[in-house]
Amino acid sequence: MKNLFALLFLLVFLGAADRLCAQQLFGTVQDEAHEAVSEASIFINPTGRLLHTDRHGRFETQKLLEGKYQITVFKEGYTRIDTLVELRQSSMQLAFRLTALSSTLETVVVEAEQEQSAMRSLRKVEGTAIYAAKKTEVIQLEQVLANKASNNARQIYKGIAGLNIWETDGAGLQLNIGARGLDPIRSSNFNTRQNGYDISADALGYPESYYTPPTQALKRIEIVRGAASLQYGPQFGGLLNFVFKEPAKKVLALESEQSIGSNRFFSTFNRVSGTISGFGYSAFLQHKQGDAWRANSEFEQQTAYLSLEKDLGKLELRAEYTYMQYLAQQAGGLLDFEFPGMAQESKRNRNWFKVNWNLAALHADVQISEKTKLNNRSFVLSAERAALGELGPINR
Repeated sequence: MKNLFALLFLLVFLGAADRLCAQQLFGTVQDEAHEAVSEASIFINPTGRLLHTDRHGRFETQKLLEGKYQITVFKEGYTRIDTLVELRQSSMQLAFRLTALSSTLETVVVEAEQEQSAMRSLRKVEGTAIYAAKKTEVIQLEQVLANKASNNARQIYKGIAGLNIWETDGAGLQLNIGARGLDPIRSSNFNTRQNGYDISADALGYPESYYTPPTQALKRIEIVRGAASLQYGPQFGGLLNFVFKEPAKKVLALESEQSIGSNRFFSTFNRVSGTISGFGYSAFLQHKQGDAWRANSEFEQQTAYLSLEKDLGKLELRAEYTYMQYLAQQAGGLLDFEFPGMAQESKRNRNWFKVNWNLAALHADVQISEKTKLNNRSFVLSAERAALGELGPINR
């Protein structure tokens, strides 16, 4: 009899235990488009079980006790879901829908001024000139920090690699630059131009440049190396082109700069320009004078320029005239061994050098078609130089 009661008790106990441990939890995880989310994680607390969905977004676990459970569903790139469920039946099905992580940001507008550089390269096509496959540099004078009143070449051309620069005077009367080891004296190995036409004494026979345009009047300086000699002349150094400022777009614009320096240096630059009914004009006058570091080295220079231009639609005309004159005293009379202690002295006071330069040019640009443009430059140079002095031995 006792054995019968024990057997009944055991059957009742096992049945109750089976009911407590036979709970099943299963379900699916999908996204907002009702697509299955695989490899999503389901954490069941407080059991510590961690489940993962299969490629169909399904999960399943068994042998959970009746009671309350905290279910957490998460996957990288989706928002997390936290929910509380209570198991009372033998099985329970759940369905979760994850939302992709996304947010709409406010529009942010970043404004900044474009960094201005003093150096750039010429475009492949500039007007009627083709510079593709050529080594070019452009010095944009507005961005250059230099002593423009004295045409300080070391400061103006410092961004150009490979140039040799000589300073034969302290006021920039003559520009002396060379490239690739060529002699810099009077830039004779560069084809020097102003607005596209020659300004040297004789581009083919006597290419020395006695005239240098005032830097204050320039917009940019174009340099085309080596290969330019085939297009512009026989000089091995290449092309050096001084481009003047364009007329102002308003009726009248005035510009005036006064500079003073050591050794009684004085420079005044005055420019007027404007545009009236499609007719543009530009003119400037520069005067500078002073003494140099050595005795008997005074100088005086005047430069004047006038430009008139008219835009006729497909035809643009421009006429220019440039005048430059300077008189410079040239120190001399020291022997080599005297320089260490007498470098500022001069025993000759009768060495002088004088230059007169007259340039006139006429430009005609015709836009024949969308792909065809004709540029004609006609120019004339009337110039002279005069020298007085003795460069022989001091006792002569």
